[in-house]
Amino acid sequence: MAEGIPGQSLAGLLDPDMESIRKLAHAGIVVGSGIRGRYLLAPSIRNYVRHLREIAAGRQGNELNAVDENARLKIVQRKNYELKNAALEGSLVSMDDIIEAWGIIVRAIKATVLSFPARCHEKLPHLKSDDVESIRKVAHKVLTETSKMLPGQAPMPQTGSALSHDSEGG
Repeated sequence: MAEGIPGQSLAGLLDPDMESIRKLAHAGIVVGSGIRGRYLLAPSIRNYVRHLREIAAGRQGNELNAVDENARLKIVQRKNYELKNAALEGSLVSMDDIIEAWGIIVRAIKATVLSFPARCHEKLPHLKSDDVESIRKVAHKVLTETSKMLPGQAPMPQTGSALSHDSEGG
């Protein structure tokens, strides 16, 4: 069999298609016989088996590493289950709920600050109306300055931080 076997026969033995056989030949894994479209059987099979072992062991740099990909998939699946469990347990809160809750808190603080001048006038009836108006302006200025410190939209939590804090106990 020095003249080699046809590519179709080799493809039938090894199970890839002819395009893959050509790529393997170009990579030097499948060994050509010197005759176009024919390959040496024993060295080609030996090299192909070594190639598959390298892929399985994760030593092929440009090939898909099934072991690493499987590990990544399992990590993502575990995170997904942790998030689902946290949601079911009630320890995970949606961003919409957080934004709504903080909106309520901010509106309560704003109402309290805006009520400050009237409370001052109630507790200190001797204050002139100009003094109460000055207090009202200061309250508005404080609220305006504070609103400029806040971001334009709700901050997003860092990925995984809510789960890591819960699992660390704090």
